[in-house]
Amino acid sequence: MEPSPLRVAAEAADPLASLPSHLLDEILRRLDIRDAVRTSALSRDWRRRWESVPGLALSFPEDTRPCVVDRVLFQYTGPRVSRFAFQVDDASASHVDHWLVALSRRSVESISLRPHAHFDAEDINLHSSIFACPHLVSLHLKWCGIPPLPVGFAGFPVLEELYFAYVTFPDNTERQLQAIIGGAPLLRVLSLLDVYNYVDCVIEAPNLHSLTLGLEFDNVYHFGELPCLHDAEIVLSAFSEPGHNVGRFLAGVVHVQELTFISSLDEVKIDATPFTFYNLKSLKLSTPFTAMNPIVFVFRLLRSSPNLEKLKIQIVEEGMVVDWEFLNAQWTDGMCAKLQIVQIINVATHRWFPISFMKLILSKASLLRTLSVNECPGSQDDPLNDLLTCRRASVQAEVLFKCGFRYIRRSRTWT
Repeated sequence: MEPSPLRVAAEAADPLASLPSHLLDEILRRLDIRDAVRTSALSRDWRRRWESVPGLALSFPEDTRPCVVDRVLFQYTGPRVSRFAFQVDDASASHVDHWLVALSRRSVESISLRPHAHFDAEDINLHSSIFACPHLVSLHLKWCGIPPLPVGFAGFPVLEELYFAYVTFPDNTERQLQAIIGGAPLLRVLSLLDVYNYVDCVIEAPNLHSLTLGLEFDNVYHFGELPCLHDAEIVLSAFSEPGHNVGRFLAGVVHVQELTFISSLDEVKIDATPFTFYNLKSLKLSTPFTAMNPIVFVFRLLRSSPNLEKLKIQIVEEGMVVDWEFLNAQWTDGMCAKLQIVQIINVATHRWFPISFMKLILSKASLLRTLSVNECPGSQDDPLNDLLTCRRASVQAEVLFKCGFRYIRRSRTWT
C-alpha cells in the first residue's frame, strides 16, 4: 500500500519523521538539555517529544536560573532521568530540596551537585530524599551537608561510582559514611577528598576497583576486604601522631596494581610487620626527603613490590646527605627484579638523594629500559653527568633528560 499524500507531505517537511521512534528518542538523549527543549520548535510532532523521552540527561550549564530547572522538571514526564547536574548558587539553594524529591520519583541514575564559585553558604544542605534514589549509578557531591540516614535505609543497590569532596555529616551519626559505602555492593569507584567524618570508617567493598583518598589524618579510615582493588591514590597531609606507622595503613590496599602515595610529611615509618604488594605494577610517590624515615620508607615499599615495573618519584624537598654505602645497604636480592621504567622529578634545591638513588637503580635493575630525569645537565661539571658513565646492570638501559617539553637521550660522554 502506498503512503497517503498527507504522510508523504509530512515526511518531506520533516525528514526525521520517517525514522523509528526509538531512534528519535536516542537523538534527544544525546542532545544537551537546552537543545533537546529547542526541538519543540521543529514541528508539531516534536513539540512535546522531549518531555517523555526515557533517560534524558538534565545537565544544566553554569548560571542557569533555578526557574528554568523548575520548569524542565515540571514538564518532564519521562520514566527515567539518566543524569542531573547543577552548580548551586545563592538563588538556587532553596530549590535543591524539591529538585531531589522530583528526581527520586523519576528513577534518576546520576546526580552531580557542587557549589557555584560565588555561593555564600558553607555547604549545600541536602534533603533526605537523596537516600530515596535506588536507581543511582553515580553520585557526585561537593561541599554538601549530608542529612541523617533515614530509618530503614536500604542502601544504593546499583551504585557504582561515589565521589564525596568536602562533604560533612551531622553530629552523632556514627559511621554513616561506612553505612553508605557498605550499602552499595556494586561500588567500583570511590573518591573521598577531605570528607569531614570524625568517626572511624571501615572501607569494605567487594567490587571496588578504584580508590582515591585525600585525608588529613591517617587514623580516620581503615580497610576491610578489597579483593578487586586495581588502583589507589592516597594523599595524606598529616598523621594522627608523630611518627605514625603508615605501613599498617597501606597494608590495607595490598591488592592494588597501581598505587599513588602523596605526602608532605617527613614523619613516616614502616615497622617490620610483613606485607607484600604482589600485584603492584606501577608506583608513584611524592614526598619530602628531609629525614631518614621517608628514604627507608621508599626502600621498604620497593622490597615489598616484587613485580613492580614502573616507578615515579617526585622529590618536593630534600635535606638529607645520603651516602652510597647507606643506599647500597638497603638493597636486597630480588629487589626491583622486574623494574623497567623509572622517572625522577626533582623539584628540590639539592640533588644528593636522587642522583645516588638513580645510580643505584642503574647498577642493580637488570631489566631497566629507561630512566628519565626532569632536567638536563647544565655543564660538564653537573653531577647529573655521573648517570651517563655509571655502571648499568641492563645493557638496554637508557638515561633520558628533559630539555624543554621533551625527553632526549644524551651520549655517555660530554659533547
